[in-house]
Amino acid sequence: MKKTVPSVVILLLAAVGAALFFTNPTEEDYAEYLSQTVADEVQSSLCQPEGFSEWLGRVGEALSSACQGILAGGESLSQAEVEDLIVENTQYNNRIFLSTYVTESPFGNYRAIGFLNRFVLQPQPAQTEE
Repeated sequence: MKKTVPSVVILLLAAVGAALFFTNPTEEDYAEYLSQTVADEVQSSLCQPEGFSEWLGRVGEALSSACQGILAGGESLSQAEVEDLIVENTQYNNRIFLSTYVTESPFGNYRAIGFLNRFVLQPQPAQTEE
């Protein structure tokens, strides 16, 4: 009985380690995640239907729809261009079981930890030079 407990613990740790290793997200996964997150933030902050319709009623709703349409199909960077921009401005560290990311870009500064094909994102305040 005493020998099985350490064996089970070692086996369990090996299984957790293998799961973390094989589900460690890549830099491209992070770029895709962050570009989608930033696009969602921009759309929700610039095209808030509640804000437009609260002030202007139906005209506000129309403005909100127009804003969302402009962002969706307008003269903006493509998803691939945003992802390339993120990769170029990200310090990526593969730590075997997890990865860390530090991004300083025109649309914001972010720190993230990636593990189990997920990201924990922490927006950072912009650095000001004094």
